Amino acid sequence: MLARGALCRLAANAPKTSTHDLPQLARLLQRSTSAHNATSLPSICALSHAYNALLAQSHRSYATAARATKPTTTVKTAVKKAAATKPATKKVAAKKPKKTVATKKRTTKRKTAKKAVAKKTKKPKKTDEEKEKALIRELRRTALKDPGSPRINTYAVYVTDKAKGSKGNVSERGKDYATAYKNLTAAEREHYNHLATEKTAERQAAFSQWVLTHTPDQIRLANNARVRLRALYKKKNISLGRTKKIPDDRLVKRPAPAFARFFGERKASGDMKSISLKESGALIANEWKALSASEKKPYVDAYEAEKKNYATEYERTYGSKP
Repeated sequence: MLARGALCRLAANAPKTSTHDLPQLARLLQRSTSAHNATSLPSICALSHAYNALLAQSHRSYATAARATKPTTTVKTAVKKAAATKPATKKVAAKKPKKTVATKKRTTKRKTAKKAVAKKTKKPKKTDEEKEKALIRELRRTALKDPGSPRINTYAVYVTDKAKGSKGNVSERGKDYATAYKNLTAAEREHYNHLATEKTAERQAAFSQWVLTHTPDQIRLANNARVRLRALYKKKNISLGRTKKIPDDRLVKRPAPAFARFFGERKASGDMKSISLKESGALIANEWKALSASEKKPYVDAYEAEKKNYATEYERTYGSKP
């Protein structure tokens, strides 16, 4: 009865312990019950002593169990070193499936072989004679090819008329035509003079029509080229055919300088008749030098006035300034 009461008090007052302390508690209870045979007072004291011992033992076992659960610092460092030596396993990212890109067809351009560029051969330098020939060809193109002289003489009309019904070469019978022409009567000569006048008028009309097919500037350039050709032909003793200036009323006449006006006036006076051009030119030049400034002024003023009109008319006719 006493042991049962003691056990009940132990169960009520004892703190809750872990399961591994139960065998120790059973042994203590066994010793306490075995002492039941002793006197009641000593038994109670013994039981109280056993209870206190049991309570103290349970506190010690609880404290050691709590301390045993905590890892020591040496264990912690050992665990940290072991964790440091182990290489960290890298997470392998799952490979994304590659997109299938449509492969483009390669367009291979065929390289065309470059053609070998032929080196330009240097043209040999032209000689002075070759340059002159080239200049004459260029001037002849600029000079224009006219229909021929509009005038025809009486002898040319006579030879043309006699050669119509004859056979053979006209040049071989030239002497015969010349002798026959000299022996013409006055009536026959008058007939051929009339034919020549008619032919001249026809050819003059054709020539004037040909001139109008060209601009005034083309005729001006043609006349300039003919002047240069005439000088070159004389130098080379070549026939002067088609080197005369083309007459054209549309051309702008240059104003005559003051001395040229005085020279023309003196020649028209009749004072220089039967005097050569060279001698008359020298006389007129001396007269011009002897004139005073007031005497020369009318000729100079006339030239200046025509010069202004010439510039305006030149630009209007040729389309460019003089």
